Amino acid sequence: MTKTTEELENELKSITDSIQLEDWINANKDQKLDFGECLNHLLDEKGVKMSELYMRNAVGKSFTYYIRNGEKCPSKKTVIKVAFALNATVEETNLLLKSSGNKELYPRQEEDSIIEFGLRNHMDVYQVEELLKKRGSKMSLLDKEKNKK
Repeated sequence: MTKTTEELENELKSITDSIQLEDWINANKDQKLDFGECLNHLLDEKGVKMSELYMRNAVGKSFTYYIRNGEKCPSKKTVIKVAFALNATVEETNLLLKSSGNKELYPRQEEDSIIEFGLRNHMDVYQVEELLKKRGSKMSLLDKEKNKK
């Protein structure tokens, strides 16, 4: 059974020694947030096939399957491209980012603010790329060869 983060935090607060901590960690190994599981859940929820991520220019064909199966850990840029390809919400994007070991979008960072704006306004990755360029951002969401379109 999956526990909420709040439930896990409350349990952790009650632990007072390292033996209890070890037992708690072992008992909750299945509670780890897994990128492949999060991605599969969103794909199902949104009715998107894995092959469509590749077609929507999110990630390379073989890398798509590596990240889905947990064989490779995607970068923040890759996770954001996947989020745009899925038309994900900010909350869904942050869940994908956390599950991949990346930091969530942080509105105090200009680039993250632009990305969040794009997600909230259902923009595509190319429109967000233009906003990033207008602000003089060094960040690019597009691969170099795709950036020349």
